[in-house]
Amino acid sequence: MSFPRLRLRRLRRGGTWRRVVRETSLSTDDLVYPLFVVGGEAVRNPVASMPG
Repeated sequence: MSFPRLRLRRLRRGGTWRRVVRETSLSTDDLVYPLFVVGGEAVRNPVASMPG
């Protein structure tokens, strides 16, 4: 498959149409908050692969 000679950018020029034709949208609702539960009361264990 070769690269197209004519690049159809007309729909991406304006902000309204850009939102309509985009392929990916990401919002805060798509994010996941990791929560790890350990036994005990007020126990905090650091996760080495997730600093901070």
